[in-house]
Amino acid sequence: MQEEKSKWVKYGSLFAIIIMLGSVFALVLYGSWDSLTGNDSATTEYPFADVPGTHTNFTFKNAKDAAKYVPEGVLGINILKIYENDSIDQKLQENFPGAEASRVMTASYSTGGLEYYLLDSEENVSIVLNSSKPQYENYEGHNIIFISPYQRVVVGNPFVIASFFNYVDNTLAKNAVDVFEGKASGSTNLNDILAYAEDTDNYDEIIVYKANDGSNYTKYYQRSSQYLNMTTFQLSFQLESIILNPSDEMKQDVRDLAENANAGVEFTITEEGDVMKTYVDGSDYTSFMTDTNALYKLVSSHTKQSSTV
Repeated sequence: MQEEKSKWVKYGSLFAIIIMLGSVFALVLYGSWDSLTGNDSATTEYPFADVPGTHTNFTFKNAKDAAKYVPEGVLGINILKIYENDSIDQKLQENFPGAEASRVMTASYSTGGLEYYLLDSEENVSIVLNSSKPQYENYEGHNIIFISPYQRVVVGNPFVIASFFNYVDNTLAKNAVDVFEGKASGSTNLNDILAYAEDTDNYDEIIVYKANDGSNYTKYYQRSSQYLNMTTFQLSFQLESIILNPSDEMKQDVRDLAENANAGVEFTITEEGDVMKTYVDGSDYTSFMTDTNALYKLVSSHTKQSSTV
């Protein structure tokens, strides 16, 4: 009996840790949206090191106009529109104090990660934080698709702006539920996406994901994830870094970083022609983030040096 109780305590603790980490992740992302918002007439570029993921922020009046300025080496483009709605916030606050549900962003083109959905009615607006299949809950006619201690995310009648292709109907997905139920996946055709973007629709900002800070010297991208080791029941973290056409000096700097990695963090480096791939595994979140941030800065410093040559 005692052994059974200990098992449940252990599983419960692990679940709590996962929820906590997810909440922190959500809040970090939520804060970054505000920091990227600009005026309609403004164009601001964010350097590589300041915004992980190599974002460059452009603000235009509409999506099709912005597409003309997509630079070489683009990894993806997200077209965002932000709505404000106090009525749904008020309803959520009554039952979920501290919830945030007032901002909505449209979907467009992305290489992966978070997707953003445009609702066809401003009556039921919310933040959509993940596109994985949810456990549906109903709240006053709204589907709750993501729950954390700080946020309750609801969807009324969503419309996806050509970001997803519906396998079943062989058309671009119109309903976010198609995505959640696995009937649709992301489109890689920018023209398909822009076909659904209104010329007259004003967007708060358009974020272009560039390969680097503007130079053609080195192209870089990364993706990260976390998973639960089902053998040890420990939470682990991974990052995959791919550098195209790195210099010999950059290669050596990456190797040196790997050799001096923190305890609990392991680098695996492979080189294939002009491509250098670095896989980073870690069991300690703080050490993992320290080493991966060092990798971001390392690549950034080389990129900026090359752009001044």
